[in-house]
Amino acid sequence: MSKEWESKIKDFISKIEKENLTTFFAATHPKYSTSVFRFTKEPTHVALPYVWKYKLAKERLLELAEILPPEEAERRNINFVNPGLKQYFPAISAATLPTLRGGIQMLKPGERAYTHRHTANAFRFVLEAPLEGAYTIVEGYKLAMRPGDVILTPNWTWHDHHNEGNNYAIWFDGLDVITAYWLGGVFYQDFGDVNVDKYQKIVSSNEDVMARYLGVKPTFESLPSHLPSSDNPLFYYPYSLIRNSLIRIAEKGKGDPYYGIELEYTNPTNGSPAFPTMSLKIRLIKGNDELKPIRRTENRIFVVFEGSGTFEIEGQKYVVEPFDIIAIPSWKKYSIRNDANDNLIIFSYSDEPVFKALGFMREKREE
Repeated sequence: MSKEWESKIKDFISKIEKENLTTFFAATHPKYSTSVFRFTKEPTHVALPYVWKYKLAKERLLELAEILPPEEAERRNINFVNPGLKQYFPAISAATLPTLRGGIQMLKPGERAYTHRHTANAFRFVLEAPLEGAYTIVEGYKLAMRPGDVILTPNWTWHDHHNEGNNYAIWFDGLDVITAYWLGGVFYQDFGDVNVDKYQKIVSSNEDVMARYLGVKPTFESLPSHLPSSDNPLFYYPYSLIRNSLIRIAEKGKGDPYYGIELEYTNPTNGSPAFPTMSLKIRLIKGNDELKPIRRTENRIFVVFEGSGTFEIEGQKYVVEPFDIIAIPSWKKYSIRNDANDNLIIFSYSDEPVFKALGFMREKREE
């Protein structure tokens, strides 16, 4: 094209951009587009693969705890911010991946975090806790917090956290709040806004919630009317049971060459993922075993729980230890190696259900 044509098209694009308009040509042409969004042969994203070391994050959390008392903060935590998303998510305090948020939260002995609820689905994966005394209350159920336990706080459930033990409690928070924000679906409420007290009453325990929903379902009960029917009623997944299942399966072989021995936390009422928007999984990789590289259209966050190993993401190697956090954006190639003789156990969550619901789910297994 002539210089005159190029000048005209540039002037036109500049003019309509000031009017908050664009064209397909201006939005996608590699020469004239000012946007990173365009049709591509494979998924590309501004989010970066990233590893946060737990040692540093915990150090900052303990430092914050000396400055910020719980009564001054709704929740005292350190969130994991993806460096590739900072400029694209200015209105959101933390985006770990494009649809997900992750962070660690702490309560000192004697502290408690008051009751609230929100439409964003969330879970707690317990990292460190005293032998007794740390617990979360979800819709009146008192759920013990022990290392490795997973506690759900689904859409619009009242929940609060307590530490009556003799040591601090630290857990990983995972939420789909980034998804909820961009869809315009975030609602929030403090318990004290509609009740005299700031804390809900305990009416039952983790034993009761498991007796009701672990493999059976009471025909005479249903979810409270203020909760959506999509909510998972099994709020509690104790690590003792999950770990036992992993070990028993591991005794019979290595599992899948790309996933190892992997289990998914499911909604017992219909067998679907734990949340409509998030899939929660845990995998075991046997000693000195290496999983083959894979690509998947999902944004997944891993939390190392037992053992140590190496993640290789798009050719870059990261040595990881217990409680380190690894973020892998959609379609990034990765593999995992267990560098030790002992088992490597890794918890993870992703937006896989969203990709499946939209028909975008793909997987590419590589050698």
